[in-house]
Amino acid sequence: MTTPLAQTLAQVPDAPGIYMMLDKNGDVLYIGKAVSLRSRVRSYFQESAAHHVRTAAMVERVVDVRTIVVTNEVEALILEANLIKRYQPPYNVRLRDDKRYPYLKVTNESFPRVLFTRVVKNDGARYFGPYTNAHGLRELIDLVRLVFPLRTCPEPIDGRRRRPCLQYHIKRCLAPCVGYQSQDEYDRMIEEVVLFLEGKQESLLSRLQREMVTSAESYNFESAARLRDRIVAVRRVTEAQQVVWRSRIDMDLLGLARAQGQACVQVFMVRAGKLLAQEHFILDGVADQPDSELFSHFLKQFYTARTAGAPEPPGISPLASIRTARGVESPVPLPRANAKAARTAASAIPKEILVQALPADASVIEAWLTEYKGTRVRVLLPRRGERSRYLKLVQKNAEQNLKAFLAHQEVQETAQAQSLTELADALELPEPPHRIECYDISNIQGSNAVSSMVVFVEGRAKKSDYRKFKIQYDKGPNDFAMMQETLRRRLRYLRTKTDIDVAVHEGEATKETTQSKLVDELARKEKFNKKPDLLLIDGGKGQLSAVMEVLEEMDMTGLSLAGLAKENEWLYVPGQSEPIVLPPNSAALHLVMRIRDEAHRFAVTYHRQRRGKEMTRSAVDALAGVGPVRKKRLLTAFGSAAGIRRASVDEIAAVKGMTPALASRVKAALEKSP
Repeated sequence: MTTPLAQTLAQVPDAPGIYMMLDKNGDVLYIGKAVSLRSRVRSYFQESAAHHVRTAAMVERVVDVRTIVVTNEVEALILEANLIKRYQPPYNVRLRDDKRYPYLKVTNESFPRVLFTRVVKNDGARYFGPYTNAHGLRELIDLVRLVFPLRTCPEPIDGRRRRPCLQYHIKRCLAPCVGYQSQDEYDRMIEEVVLFLEGKQESLLSRLQREMVTSAESYNFESAARLRDRIVAVRRVTEAQQVVWRSRIDMDLLGLARAQGQACVQVFMVRAGKLLAQEHFILDGVADQPDSELFSHFLKQFYTARTAGAPEPPGISPLASIRTARGVESPVPLPRANAKAARTAASAIPKEILVQALPADASVIEAWLTEYKGTRVRVLLPRRGERSRYLKLVQKNAEQNLKAFLAHQEVQETAQAQSLTELADALELPEPPHRIECYDISNIQGSNAVSSMVVFVEGRAKKSDYRKFKIQYDKGPNDFAMMQETLRRRLRYLRTKTDIDVAVHEGEATKETTQSKLVDELARKEKFNKKPDLLLIDGGKGQLSAVMEVLEEMDMTGLSLAGLAKENEWLYVPGQSEPIVLPPNSAALHLVMRIRDEAHRFAVTYHRQRRGKEMTRSAVDALAGVGPVRKKRLLTAFGSAAGIRRASVDEIAAVKGMTPALASRVKAALEKSP
């Protein structure tokens, strides 16, 4: 009998594109690109194929293959990099925690701001990065704001503000919000910021020097003094940079180090002959990959991140060329043209990229980067001379950073293993808990009640699995009832499909059963059906008893449960009246306290967000038919809800976007509201 996978393989097109290997749960195992999808995909499943052990293990798990056809190799390369970033397949080489790397963002506003962000969006803004040192990036942003008096507030500049804020008086902003600085002047300063961030300090200093002389000749000595101070600050930074190249060429040097199944890539960014920045990145999934393959994957992911937010260059449009996706939606959004973002992307790509091992698809990568930069980009393997010697220095830095990473990882893993083992012994668990879920409640006298669920896997926080709940219980302050509601809403996702089938077979196909089927499907999509090895509750005997009622009600008493009382940091477990007292210096105690504190922080943060929104709500927010735009226009016209209440129906109807009928309903609703 022909299997579904065999049918799929028979239909794979003979065209360039990308392929996605999926397991029985629909999770993506591997993403690759090929000039001929048919030849490449089928090669995995030939009986005579001699695969590496890791690849063979992956092939055994594959139950489906999906393909996306594009027009050429460059488009396949871009699409592959974006899909790997989105799905993070376990069998691909990946930048470790790539989504968490911070970026410096120059916003796409009429008066842009410089911000710290970890989220790259296609919003027309300019992004610089990624950086691996968040503290160093914050210091850079502070330096930029010190040298260049940019605005920091998100307040819209609409001409309504009458007085400047404190930032103006301490010379940290030139107050464009009140018209003290024109749009042209601000744009020139933003261009200076970009030159500074791109490492083009010589061009920046020349411009500032000319502007200072012009201001002085015009007897505008205050402006000339500000420019002089800016020149001094830029020179101070420039002098601290190391000159590493006699020529003024822009290049990135990439060194690689490998040990204990891990790899580290060190990047030295040289601009105009000076070492502008250096970063190192840890790679995952490197076990059976040659150095050339690692550089191939790294180059695609690293420069995809550095060109984020820029418009696609002419001739490269993966979306337009996709002819068959078989249910797969590409995460690459259609970018809008933005000349500034394009210039930033071009400056992020050097003319030369030096590597220790030349990727097999180096020519495709060169073509892709050349399209972005607008001038030729080369990926080179220096074998002798100054470039080769300096690349060895980069490699030594990679080896040092990898050594430090492995040492830190070893210490962490040892401490985590010890804490989990101690906790299992104290709670008499059969084995150390792999997945721990902790719950906490936050409210003020029952108002804006919320709860949190935090997840620790192998002793480390897994924030992607965190959940927050808006409590529906509304009968006053009752933490026990709120905790029960939280556990009911969470544990229902653990009902298996077998439970549902049995219920249907026994004639219990009620509304609840139907809902459970939907829940089971939703759980698979949200990865919310993973069974915890330990439920940790923030509370003592009372909270523990309330949760036990829920477990008995849902027939889940087999789940391990413990409560941590705040006063003495004692652990309570079901069926045991006396608490478990962990030693003050116990690694297990420190672990459960850290988990409990994280659950508390997460709950309190969500509660404050809800309470803040509630405090800023007015009667206008509850008006049917009045959205954000109409609300803003009404408040602009009448000042407040009370002002709208005092106005006549005709006056309300005269506001743009309002109709007589809607004005009558608004008037009636406000008169009824307190």
